[in-house]
Amino acid sequence: MEVESNIVDDRGTDQAQAQEILRSFCENGFEGDEDRAGLVLGRPPEELRDMIDGDVDVDDDLVMKVRSIADERGIELD
Repeated sequence: MEVESNIVDDRGTDQAQAQEILRSFCENGFEGDEDRAGLVLGRPPEELRDMIDGDVDVDDDLVMKVRSIADERGIELD
């Protein structure tokens, strides 16, 4: 699936950037374990995988939550 460049949030984050933020959050904060990341984010791991793969759009609420939790826990987002 081709990534659309629609803007996700007020920072101008597009879908490609949102996917990278989510991927980075899972990798750097949870050693790539989408099950654990999903628990923290309140989302099913399958949904996170679909978002990272570009099959489902990353929504603005999730991007804000990821950034907030990453900041709070010291998780580096590439």
